[in-house]
Amino acid sequence: MKVLIPVVDHENEKNKITKEFDDAASYCIYDSLSKTYEWLPTNALTSKIGNISFALKRKGILSVIIREMPVMAIHLFTEMGIALYPAQGNNLEENIKLFDKEELHPLTIVNGNVTHVSLSNCSTSCGSCNSGC
Repeated sequence: MKVLIPVVDHENEKNKITKEFDDAASYCIYDSLSKTYEWLPTNALTSKIGNISFALKRKGILSVIIREMPVMAIHLFTEMGIALYPAQGNNLEENIKLFDKEELHPLTIVNGNVTHVSLSNCSTSCGSCNSGC
């Protein structure tokens, strides 16, 4: 299974998970079957952040580890069949270990509410945050 993790960059801080997608200069793509890593600049995956879920599916990436995400984006990713896992801190290697040991639990949406995540100061109603939803 391929997992995408937004990181600060692919050189000096490639092991530091960013707070949100918009903060990332690079993505780490981790393959949990082969235990391999690949780092890409964000624009190598897609030129438009709004199309990221489509780009992920095209590359066979069906999981994302993220620290924070607006509620509307969580709903969109979930509807696209992409599992979201809330990162525990910002250390890439620690989160990969937790993922491999199945200690990161995917976000779920129950009755329109998201569980297990920091919601970037958004509530479940659109327009209550600065996400542009």
